[in-house]
Amino acid sequence: MWVSTRFTFREGDPGWSGYLKFIGLPQLKEVRTLDAMLNSYVDGCGSREVETLTDARHALRELPRAVGECQYHLLFLDAEQEKAPPEGPDCRLLGHDLSDETRTSSLLNCGPWTGQLAPLTERLNGYGLLAFHDAALAKTLLSKEWPADPHGKVTIWALYEIAPESGAR
Repeated sequence: MWVSTRFTFREGDPGWSGYLKFIGLPQLKEVRTLDAMLNSYVDGCGSREVETLTDARHALRELPRAVGECQYHLLFLDAEQEKAPPEGPDCRLLGHDLSDETRTSSLLNCGPWTGQLAPLTERLNGYGLLAFHDAALAKTLLSKEWPADPHGKVTIWALYEIAPESGAR
């Protein structure tokens, strides 16, 4: 599991119009992703590996504070291998992303999904992410649709927005 402080990427931000043309998803209003090309690190902080949600909250003390609506604390984990943290007002599931080993989002940063993948883009949530069952289907389809492309060999990531522990900072 990993934690970081990220910038959001949304309608009105520099580059948004060009991104929508590239990705072919005009319905998107905001993107949340582990892909640092789309949700860059605040102050270049990078991601910290942690073992538990408590460790993640402790790590937030050393990461830049999320300021305003354009920044957030992202917790992400391998949805097929790691146990999901309990959800609540301070730990909210955003959805599921898929990425290759370089953490480039195959869902949001590799061009439009076509063929059998195209219908899944109609089920993206408000952050451009998928429900787990759709992400699992996408993982299977990516290996068939993009067999020679490294972006077709993916990990399913569960993305959460988390709040610092009470009284921190």
